[in-house]
Amino acid sequence: MNQIGWAASLRDYFWNDPLTASALTAALIAFATTPLAFAVLGRSEWFKSRRGRVMRRPEWSSIVVGMMLVMGIPAIFAALVVKSQSFDKNRYEFDPNKTWSVLEQGRGFASVQEADKAVKVEMGRLAEERKNLVDNVKKLDDAMLKLRSVAGTSPAVAQTLPNVLQRLAGLRKSVGVDGPQQLMDFTAPPADLPAPSSPPMIVATAPLGANPTPLAPVAPLAAGLTEAQVNAEVAVAPEPQRPIAAMLPLLGLPTGWVAAKSGDKYVETFNAENLFEKIDGRAESFVDFKVKGMAYTYYHPEGDDTNEVQLYIFELGDTLKALGKYGTEKPDEAKPLAMGAEGYTSAGSLLFYSGPYYTQIVSTKDDPKFAAFALEIARRIADKQKPSAATLAAASAMKTENAGKPAADQAATPEGLFALLPEGPKKAAPNYVPADVFGYSFLSDVFLAEYTEGKATWKGFLRPYASPDEAKGIFEKYLASVKQDGAEIKEVEAEGADKMVVASNIGLVDVIFLKGNALGGAAGSTDEKPAEAFARAFAKTLPARSPVIATSK
Repeated sequence: MNQIGWAASLRDYFWNDPLTASALTAALIAFATTPLAFAVLGRSEWFKSRRGRVMRRPEWSSIVVGMMLVMGIPAIFAALVVKSQSFDKNRYEFDPNKTWSVLEQGRGFASVQEADKAVKVEMGRLAEERKNLVDNVKKLDDAMLKLRSVAGTSPAVAQTLPNVLQRLAGLRKSVGVDGPQQLMDFTAPPADLPAPSSPPMIVATAPLGANPTPLAPVAPLAAGLTEAQVNAEVAVAPEPQRPIAAMLPLLGLPTGWVAAKSGDKYVETFNAENLFEKIDGRAESFVDFKVKGMAYTYYHPEGDDTNEVQLYIFELGDTLKALGKYGTEKPDEAKPLAMGAEGYTSAGSLLFYSGPYYTQIVSTKDDPKFAAFALEIARRIADKQKPSAATLAAASAMKTENAGKPAADQAATPEGLFALLPEGPKKAAPNYVPADVFGYSFLSDVFLAEYTEGKATWKGFLRPYASPDEAKGIFEKYLASVKQDGAEIKEVEAEGADKMVVASNIGLVDVIFLKGNALGGAAGSTDEKPAEAFARAFAKTLPARSPVIATSK
């Protein structure tokens, strides 16, 4: 029975793991046959080695030692194979992703009391870590609230932020921080009674048996604030910001939408000094465009205060400044919209400029319902921002005055200066930059556009000045600046230009020309040849005197 059981176990071992069993068998055979091989070979001439001119048999002890070394190879292999079939879990198992607890390390403690003390120390450490985690989550909440107030003017961020805040709710729950973060920092207004589904009917009391006579239905109140409420909100705004506060649509809102409060007010206004309180981190960029003030309110669908439409109306220094700020924030993928002087939609939000005003209607949800509401609000604002009768009369008079003048002597408009920039090749993204153009502090109020030819790209630009002497002074400042930066400068002759230079530095090329009262050319090109050809053609077509727009300083 024992022999049968042993044979069955051996057979099962081979069937379960034939590769390991075969390797172990080969190692055992090699181990067992090595002494026989040495015994046979030891009696032959095989072990003899040459000692000078004599063949001598090695010492017996040398043969035995060599045999043991050879036998050690299959013996060690067999031992490793056998040992690999089982192992001491507590001694050999190691998981790098597992942190050992104090009890798992208990072998290192001399007594239960010592282990218990270590457990208490570990619990204290974990409690401190939890406290730090809770404090950091609260700080993160505070930072997210600040980001929330700034993100309102960025459509992409405004739409993403609610999801981020929602995911943080799980983190707060895990660390025991109760109360989800408030999306809005305002005290809740008194609850409004739901509007009746149909106009109420007022029935006159009639004698018993008479048919009641229904009176005319009472018209439902329009959504939004009353005229008295709007007047009260605008009246408390500072005098300089009252005109833009009055542009905020709060009367007769589209069905399904309500105006919301920020604190105890529906309207917030800011000036250049305190604008950072509303859009901290972005206020400085508006100050660069001579912002005079900003008015703000926001709306949300009835019964849904988790999504909203925020409205910002900025009053900049003049039309050029409004155009410049609008252009710096316009994304490449924006969809053009005929609103105000120019507008676009992006990710459910709507932005446009009109005169000195730059309006942002930022939606937290890219949805047709939100887009339709933003469009309706934008139309109302654009109507209020239309030029006054006096402004239109002055423009008409200017047009009449310009009728008999050469184009260069006519009063300039942004559209007219943009039109002076060449149409090709692949003209895109026309923009007005008010200051620090191309990194030069002396270069400001520049009209430019982006151009592409093959793999080469550059910015074509135009800057008219009040006089040729002023333009020449800026041209010389440019030359002095690029020389100081170590640029290689080459002066070239160009038809129509008073002067033209090619400046090369760190792999980029500027081709700048001076013509009359204007500075122009191609800046930041990756290839000299197409940029120079562009600048030559530009200088040739530019009028001898370029029209100038007076800008606010």
